[in-house]
Amino acid sequence: MSDARSAPRINVTWRGAIQVSQGKIIAIKIVNFSSSGVQFLCPQIVAERGTFQMMIEIPDRRDASRRTQVVCKGMALYCILSGSEYRVGMKISDIPPQHNDLVNSWAGAPSK
Repeated sequence: MSDARSAPRINVTWRGAIQVSQGKIIAIKIVNFSSSGVQFLCPQIVAERGTFQMMIEIPDRRDASRRTQVVCKGMALYCILSGSEYRVGMKISDIPPQHNDLVNSWAGAPSK
């Protein structure tokens, strides 16, 4: 079986947040990451094909205690109930240019 994703994913345990509606931001737990998408666990349903403002807290590759909050946009590709949480696949875009090096340092990195 082959993976048809455009960029390889790595397993992570990162914090993030998503704005699900005007004035409502909820915490998420990012479980895998690539330069083009994330999968995260969320306490509430997220509308598929919806576009959302989100924040991903990405650690520095050399010093995990240093984290950068990267604000971007995401489009929900799927949202599946998994136990008591929703597992959401999000295609990300609009990553600020000043964060490209950080994102690329993780893209294609071996799983931890």
